[in-house]
Amino acid sequence: MNPLASIRGKLLVLTLCISSLPIATISTIYYLTAKHTLRRQVLEQLKAVAASKRLHIQAFMEIKKMRTADFSSDGFIQNSLETIIRKNAGRGSRAGNLNRYLAKKKLPLDGHLIAIAIADRDGKVVASTNKTLIGRDMSAQEIFLQAKNLDYGQTYMKPRHASYLAANCILSSAPIRSQQNAEALGILINAYYFTGLNDITTNRVGLGETGEAYLVNRDKVILTESRFIGQAPFQLVVDTEPIRRILEKNQEMVGIYPDYRGVPVVGTSMDIPEYGWTLLTEIDEAEVFASLKTIGVIALIIGIAGAAVAAGVGIAFATSLSRPIKDFARKAETFGRGKLDYRIEVNRRDEIGDLASSFNAMADALSKEITEHKRFAEALRKSKEQSQAILDNTSAVIYLKDTSCRYLLINRQYEKLFHVTKEEVVGKTDYDLFPKENADAFRLNDQKVLETRRSMVVKELAPHDDGMHTYISLKFPMYDTVEGLYGVCGISTDITGK
Repeated sequence: MNPLASIRGKLLVLTLCISSLPIATISTIYYLTAKHTLRRQVLEQLKAVAASKRLHIQAFMEIKKMRTADFSSDGFIQNSLETIIRKNAGRGSRAGNLNRYLAKKKLPLDGHLIAIAIADRDGKVVASTNKTLIGRDMSAQEIFLQAKNLDYGQTYMKPRHASYLAANCILSSAPIRSQQNAEALGILINAYYFTGLNDITTNRVGLGETGEAYLVNRDKVILTESRFIGQAPFQLVVDTEPIRRILEKNQEMVGIYPDYRGVPVVGTSMDIPEYGWTLLTEIDEAEVFASLKTIGVIALIIGIAGAAVAAGVGIAFATSLSRPIKDFARKAETFGRGKLDYRIEVNRRDEIGDLASSFNAMADALSKEITEHKRFAEALRKSKEQSQAILDNTSAVIYLKDTSCRYLLINRQYEKLFHVTKEEVVGKTDYDLFPKENADAFRLNDQKVLETRRSMVVKELAPHDDGMHTYISLKFPMYDTVEGLYGVCGISTDITGK
């Protein structure tokens, strides 16, 4: 008798058929859930890494800008350049002294500095730590032309390949003004090695075997090193979907797309508008979903084996496999909500265990990256404190007011001369501090600067304990990248009796 013709055989066939459907369904749902969970986790990981690197890059660039502004306000540099351009006696020795000063006192302050150059008002380099630059005409260079239009304390930055330095570098420039009358004397140019940014983008911890992060400018040219193509910086054009979205729609992107090699990648883009850069963080799609191929094969085998023995065994086995995936997703979401010290317990030796181990490794790397960013933030804070110390130790009176002419900041010389403290002055106007005739004059000059949005040098009178003193005041508008014009800053020098 044919076994399949028996009731027992038919029941067995029926049982196998009935059990195969839920097992196949469960296996399919498990595979799709694992794929979706893995894709989401990788994208969240890439977003976190990209956000950390963007903060790191911004902190790095801010420090370089402040370094350039600090050099341009150095009294020795200002006085030396003024002597040189006015062709006073001792001009030659002053140029030599300035070269030595730059090489010994300024260049060692920043390990990323390649060279420092001082150009006069006509763009001719009169002093430099690089002797080959002395005498060079920089008048047609963008780094010189842009700085000529800047106010005191402002800087211009441009990454480029400088052939005269034979290096990819970040050029930063700031105007140099006379200490006596704020007259424009020339331009200070710092050239920084690009390795500082490369060190940030080529730190590929948490990016696997094919992941990379790199910067692209608005001309679609890659600025930092590529993991796959040598000599890419300033030569390789990156015309990919994330770049086009930034340029055409000003939209960042998270998803799957072909990279500059034509290889499908899982990636994110983040805009850094203040420098016109886009930060891309990507991993090859094949690497991201490699473990799913093995998981798919295992699911199929488990389905067949489960259908052969019993529906119950198949369902139980499928459930035992799906549970750790859901647990993994729940714990990953906990990590994503900010609990960076949260780790997944690794108690399996299969692909899921490998995925959990990779997640923990990524979490460790990300925590380290954030710690490094905090270190940079602390360095930025110290740099700001140093800038305040410079303001507090100058003999000039320095103050900052908002667009309503209310005080935001004063330096120590202001406190000393007018017998007030920062806390007493902030939020007040000149009418709260000075006689009306003096306050009227101050307010008129401040409003001219705010209305014209141009700097101006004026003569002003201020009451002292021994009577009225005459000041030469440089007043200029203040901007930021968020609110635009937000106030007016003044630097006033007492010329009474001079």
